[in-house]
Amino acid sequence: MIGKPIRMLYVVLALLMSALVTACGTVATPEWAADAQSTRVALAETASYETSIAPTATFTSTPVPTATPVPPTATATFTPEPTATPVPPTATEPPAATEALPAAADAESVLVAAVQAADPVLGQAAYQQMRTMPDGAQWACSMCHSVTPDQARLIGPGMWNVAVRGATYEGYTSGLDYIYTSIINPNEFIAPADASGAAYPAGLMPQHYGNPDILPPDELNAIMAYLLTLQD
Repeated sequence: MIGKPIRMLYVVLALLMSALVTACGTVATPEWAADAQSTRVALAETASYETSIAPTATFTSTPVPTATPVPPTATATFTPEPTATPVPPTATEPPAATEALPAAADAESVLVAAVQAADPVLGQAAYQQMRTMPDGAQWACSMCHSVTPDQARLIGPGMWNVAVRGATYEGYTSGLDYIYTSIINPNEFIAPADASGAAYPAGLMPQHYGNPDILPPDELNAIMAYLLTLQD
C-alpha cells in the first residue's frame, strides 16, 4: 500500500521536470560545472605545450665513475746503521834493518857494475866534451882538471890518483863513491887545499852535472871508468 503512493510521487516529479524543461528550453549549466570545464581545457593546453617543447633526445644517465681508492703513501722509516766499532790497527813489527831499505853496499855495487861495464875510451872523449849549462856557459871537465901524474892545478884539483885520495876522505866508502858524489854534488865535500896551500872555494865547479840532459848517465859512467884508470 505504501509503494503505490511513492510511485505516484515519482510520476508527479517527472511531469514537473518535463514542464520545466519545456518552459525554459534548456537546462542551465551550473556555474561550478563551467569552471571545472575551463580548468580541464587549460590543463590540456598546458600538457600539449610542454610536450611540444620537450627534447626528443632520450636522456641517458651516465654513471659517475667510482673513485679508485688510493693506497696511503708508505712513510719511509729511517733506521740508523749501527756505528762500526773502530778496530785498532794490528801492530806490525818493523822490518829488520837489512830488509827496510837496500844497504849502501848494495847501491854501490850497482854503481860499480855500471862503471865496470862502461868504456874508458868513450869516457876520455866525454871528459873533453864541451857542455852547455842552463846559464849558457860552456864547460868541459878537461878545462878545469888536469889528468897528468904531476896533478897540476888548473882551476880545480888534478885527477891523477883521484880514486886513491878519495878513498881516504871521511864519509866515503871507496874512491868511486867519492868521484861519483863530487861530480853530481860538488859542494858536498870540498877538496883540501893544494900543495901551495891555496884552498878550493865552494861553488867553483858547475852544479848541473847531475842533470841527465847535460850529462847523460852512460857518459857519466864512462867518465868515471876513465878516471879510475888515472892512477899509479
